[in-house]
Amino acid sequence: MTVEIEGVTLHLAHPDELSIQWVGQDELMRQLLAAWMVVNEQDLPMNPRLLGKPGVGKTTLAYAAGRRRSIRVLKICWLRR
Repeated sequence: MTVEIEGVTLHLAHPDELSIQWVGQDELMRQLLAAWMVVNEQDLPMNPRLLGKPGVGKTTLAYAAGRRRSIRVLKICWLRR
């Protein structure tokens, strides 16, 4: 699916079903889960950005956290023209 928001084109992928497990660095997992937590219906979850070099586990962390919260995780790529 492709959508445009304020002149930026977003290409949304279908959710991947990855059978992955997060091992170690529980503090990172707690921080990400806390960012997505809502206390009451008026709260909005944060949209954290996971930054780092390739291969450090950003995607694995996002998918493992999404699985724990039973939410879909989507990769978003944008093209600048």
